[in-house]
Amino acid sequence: MSYRFGLNAIIASSLLAVTFPATSHQASEGVGYAGGMFTQLTYDEDGVSNDAEPTALIGRLGYHATEYFAVEGRLGIGLADDSVPVTVGTETVDVDVELDRLFGAYAVGYLPLGDIAAAYGLVGITNAKATFSAGGFSDSDTDTGLSYGVGFEFYPSAEVGLNAEYVQYLDESGYDLSALSVGAKFLF
Repeated sequence: MSYRFGLNAIIASSLLAVTFPATSHQASEGVGYAGGMFTQLTYDEDGVSNDAEPTALIGRLGYHATEYFAVEGRLGIGLADDSVPVTVGTETVDVDVELDRLFGAYAVGYLPLGDIAAAYGLVGITNAKATFSAGGFSDSDTDTGLSYGVGFEFYPSAEVGLNAEYVQYLDESGYDLSALSVGAKFLF
């Protein structure tokens, strides 16, 4: 399901880029931005055959130090949890997985693609907290780790950027947390 979501987001982004007239983007030195993204997370735990795919809303606040480099902070909250069947011995239990919060700081490198688009890569640190619930019991876990990802952004106007991205937020021993996102940012 998450691959289909990512493919649809990239196709939609490409179609929108073609339908808008060329305008010069303002992602240059000294420009700040704020925005948000709808995110489909994928929680993949070793030894569990199914991945949980909760959704989240992630806010972004950043500053372009140059046309090619920005620093960015993100804050996310879970929108909907996802249930996955987990087999323990001979019993199968549905476990609900929910993102409580996510925050991090990132360095973002931009590669302009003409005047209306850019590819970008990011690297940084993310702290995330999730809750796991089953059979009336719940447990929360918090972890911090290295994050990295890639994305595509296009500018239908000089003040607005639309994006699609893939980020590996946590890649820890025993599990990983990745995300496909689509969103918008407003330059100021």
